[in-house]
Amino acid sequence: MGTSKTFMEKTAAPGASAGFDYQYYYFLYKTLNLKKGQSVGLEIKDDVHTDVDNDLQLLFQLKHTIQKQADGKPVALTELDTDLWKTLHNWAKVISDQNDGRATEAAQLTFVSKTEFHLVTNKSTSCSNKFGIFLASYVEDHTLENLEEILSRITELKTSTSDDAIRRYISAVTDLAPSVKQEFFKKIHFELSEIEIIQKIKNSIAEKFIPPSKIDEVYERLNTNIRDSNYIEILNGKAFSVVFDDFTTKYSSIFQDARDNKLSNLRFEPPLPDDLLSQPFIQQLLAIDDVYDHEEEIIMEYSTHKLRIARSLEQWEQNGEVVHDEIQALHSEVHLRWNNNHRIAFRGCRSDEVKEKGRAIINTMRQEKYRLGKDELSTEYSNGELYELSDLSRIGWHRDWEKL
Repeated sequence: MGTSKTFMEKTAAPGASAGFDYQYYYFLYKTLNLKKGQSVGLEIKDDVHTDVDNDLQLLFQLKHTIQKQADGKPVALTELDTDLWKTLHNWAKVISDQNDGRATEAAQLTFVSKTEFHLVTNKSTSCSNKFGIFLASYVEDHTLENLEEILSRITELKTSTSDDAIRRYISAVTDLAPSVKQEFFKKIHFELSEIEIIQKIKNSIAEKFIPPSKIDEVYERLNTNIRDSNYIEILNGKAFSVVFDDFTTKYSSIFQDARDNKLSNLRFEPPLPDDLLSQPFIQQLLAIDDVYDHEEEIIMEYSTHKLRIARSLEQWEQNGEVVHDEIQALHSEVHLRWNNNHRIAFRGCRSDEVKEKGRAIINTMRQEKYRLGKDELSTEYSNGELYELSDLSRIGWHRDWEKL
């Protein structure tokens, strides 16, 4: 006897969450493939839709499953699959929607002539799905023989199933006028085994002449910005759609930044050492009263800056975004500026001025930005470079910093 599920397990919906994400990622994929004059919408005309031009719209129903076969692949789309017939039902209701001006057969035929219907799912193909096979044959070759095979199979399926919901879904399709069904079936497309949606998004980014090392960064920036825009539009009670011209205007800078070979924006939270105060660069700052040992928050912030620049330099070099001599040139330039400031500050300095002079040096250098290759580093990275060199005992702020 199986273990009963807890209330939390019953109310949790990981499958539903994955389904929402699947729908959004497909929308993002279609957005990246817009052409001039086209637009794509999320949950407006369908789960996703694309307006190609005034004479063609594409409706996409997205169906996602977390159910697996024995081999670990998603389950197949079967002939009596609820996802299949609910999708066809929804489209049949859209086609015959009286409230949208399609009460007549003529209006329905006009709508179908301007529309393609796409079922997109991660479910796999089933060789036993005769309905799907017949439908694909009819889409390829619009013969009456192929049409009759579809209609006959629908009748058999409706008779064989004991599921009232599926019978109701099938009825919505069969209730369409014969001429409408004839044209509707020509326009249905199945996109099965669509599993790697995120990889398809990244492939689309690569096709826009983005260097391989920048693809993940462009993906993250686009994903974040478009998700935020979608959320804001929903809060404002508006439907979210993207027009080609608006997309290029709002997001072209993301692609341009990547093509200009700007350094990747590596955002990560590095693990901090257990004993923050024992770090050499913190000891240097304590020695000139730039920080105090009780200022835990600022010490953590400075430590994070130091670790981020160190890790980023390693990653940029591994990615081929910079070469080793460019990193060495950065260190040398910062060291030279420090040396000039240090010599000027402590020439003729009295003992009671040492700490003040030390703070003046680092405060001056914190306001400067340093270059790595062709790129100007951010203030965070520039400050982190100071802390990193200090931690390596290459620079210091006290007059006698080497003896501390």
